[in-house]
Amino acid sequence: MIISAASRDNSPRLAIVRVGIALGLLFLMVNLFHVQIMDRDRYGDREQAQSLRRIRLPAARGEIVDRNGVVLANNRPSYDIAISLDQLGRVSKRQDVARIAETNILAMSRAIGLPVTVTDENIRNHYYRRRPLPLPLWRDLPAATVAAFEERAGNWPGTDLIVTPVRQYPYASLAAHLLGYCGKAEQTEDEEVENFYYYQSDSTGKQGVERAFDDDLRGAPGGHTIRVNPSGMKVGEVGDKPAERGNRIVLTIDVRIQQIVENALAHTVLPAGKKLCGAVVVIDPRNGEILALASAPTFDPNVSVVPLLNATGSPLLNHATGARYAPGSTFKPVTLLAGLESGKVSASDTAVCGGGLQIGNRRFGCWNTHGHGRMDAFTAMMQSCDVWFYQEGMRAGVEAITRMAGELGLGQSASVDFAHDLAGGVPTPEWKREHFNEKWWESDTAQLAIGQSYLLATPLQMANVAATLGNGGTRWRPFAVKQIESPDGKTLQITQPVVLSRLSVRSQNLAVVRQAMLGAVQSAQGTGHHAAVRGLTVAGKTGTAEFNKKDGINRAWFIGFAPFEQPVVAVAVLIEDGVSGGHVAAPVAGQIFAGIFKSSLETTGGGPIYVD
Repeated sequence: MIISAASRDNSPRLAIVRVGIALGLLFLMVNLFHVQIMDRDRYGDREQAQSLRRIRLPAARGEIVDRNGVVLANNRPSYDIAISLDQLGRVSKRQDVARIAETNILAMSRAIGLPVTVTDENIRNHYYRRRPLPLPLWRDLPAATVAAFEERAGNWPGTDLIVTPVRQYPYASLAAHLLGYCGKAEQTEDEEVENFYYYQSDSTGKQGVERAFDDDLRGAPGGHTIRVNPSGMKVGEVGDKPAERGNRIVLTIDVRIQQIVENALAHTVLPAGKKLCGAVVVIDPRNGEILALASAPTFDPNVSVVPLLNATGSPLLNHATGARYAPGSTFKPVTLLAGLESGKVSASDTAVCGGGLQIGNRRFGCWNTHGHGRMDAFTAMMQSCDVWFYQEGMRAGVEAITRMAGELGLGQSASVDFAHDLAGGVPTPEWKREHFNEKWWESDTAQLAIGQSYLLATPLQMANVAATLGNGGTRWRPFAVKQIESPDGKTLQITQPVVLSRLSVRSQNLAVVRQAMLGAVQSAQGTGHHAAVRGLTVAGKTGTAEFNKKDGINRAWFIGFAPFEQPVVAVAVLIEDGVSGGHVAAPVAGQIFAGIFKSSLETTGGGPIYVD
């Protein structure tokens, strides 16, 4: 059957096909118009975003300086050699990027005399995850090595010398526990990380001021935007936002006093075979400023602290704020003040010390086993007679003693600004019942009166006790950061001294305690006479707290203030394994007072050494 041309032209089926083709072409043309004209900007932005990579650039940390502007922490340049793997050319699936990079790396290693420190796995991971960034091969190179590389850099395409900031501490271990140390921040899945294709983390504070004021010191990160091709190779640079240096922290400490303290602590006279472990705190009793803080053993924050995390002796532990000790006889001024305020004790009360006191069915000894004879408040404080304080402490009562301890800040955190300081502990009858399900006995009160029992305090707390007694009864909040400044020197924040409390005591009673503490140092028969300084009136109290009676381990203490009339420094010294406070801690305090006031130590003229 033959179909005429006219019939084909009038065929309904062909007409439908023609209409369908026309509609399809119209649909394509409309969509093409939208893509190329109407949505041009949107698709252009998408293409642009797919080819751009934002790289986060960490900021240099701000300086930490002492009260006189002496730099204690800043940054130095680290010269690193790096290789840009994306400049090695296209790498096919059959090729191994590690083998391609190895040629340049080995050549450099032989030429400049450095061992290869990156593995094939390091290279592969970097190539597939962080390709546009340079891969560091050697870090923190000496000047001679840098010069050797620069002379031959043209022989190794894709390699470069980059400079990065490294935290440094010019005085090494000086004030290490106060300053703290830095390490790499952990990368977190927060919004900031998501804003960057490559996230280079900051150095972050791990302890001390570095940690407590990390937000101020860290500064603001910068950014570097590059363009890459579909293969991930860098093809150009788009722009930079420079990082902003962190703020400057001005401390209250004085480098001169800190050096005096650490030198005195380092020269502590210890029994044979004992290692130094302890702390010293120096506070300005007029406002609470920490003038020096030292802990032993110490560490150098310029060196990696990782090996020290579980080291014997816990060198990273700040013994001034993070360790608690029975204060021993340094607590006796608290007991005396509590007794006087209770109205049950007077300075003229006497006790006959025969070397101990029978309490119930148990005899409690005095450190002087031969006995002190008849003692009043002044001679008992001067010679640290335990029997007098047993007797008068029980007369005053546990409630009066614990109340006074609380007023002086014991059993509570000092809320310092640079660390989480321990609260210590002041035992009460309720506390003993709760923790041991036991009754509180008179013997517990007697032990508490001489700073033993379950009483615990930190050296920082005891320094503040000395400061409060010395300044007439005002308890200041100790602080170590004086002010914060911007990188260009503008003052952003000034720390205002804070009064935590004022002793609710009668001035005449506080005067008795202070006078008794003066005799404990200034009298040749005082247990604290080794802290005496020629031409300076020092008041204080020694302490020897038994820690392990079987092995003869004692905690040697001294607390004090000077000058007596108008104190400008208060000191606490704690030596973990000393013979006694008078033998070990008082001489350390004497060296500190003498150094601060540029005077010389008194001598006992060969007289007796009092041990408590």
